[in-house]
Amino acid sequence: MSVPVDPRSERDGYEHHDARVRNLLFIGVAILLAMLASCAAVAGLVWYLDSQQQTYVTPVEASDQVPPKPRLEAHPSANGARVVAEARQSLLHYGWVDRDAGLARIPVERAMSILADSGWPSAQRSAVEAGPPQTETHRRATR
Repeated sequence: MSVPVDPRSERDGYEHHDARVRNLLFIGVAILLAMLASCAAVAGLVWYLDSQQQTYVTPVEASDQVPPKPRLEAHPSANGARVVAEARQSLLHYGWVDRDAGLARIPVERAMSILADSGWPSAQRSAVEAGPPQTETHRRATR
């Protein structure tokens, strides 16, 4: 199905009928007015909500919630001196790591002097000194 072509347009080689400019201008002005009206409505709504004195508080904002651990510090540099002092304390003094297991910490200087005197323990030498692995029944029998 084809659209009939105006014989004058076919003869001249171009279309003589254009879009109606009046209709296009009317549609363009209508779109522009609709955009201006919506912008004015949004601006009026924002102005109205800003002028309200009442602040709306949601139930979540009203309750005091404590975040789960680990909590972030508001001012991390405030506790920096305490952290450095604790680290220095553990590096420079004797203390228990786990008293029940018999694990203690020694100062770094003392540990370095022990390693300088006796050397770094190798895995083979440590295994020979420890002897064969003992099971629980073997430990009971030797007691």
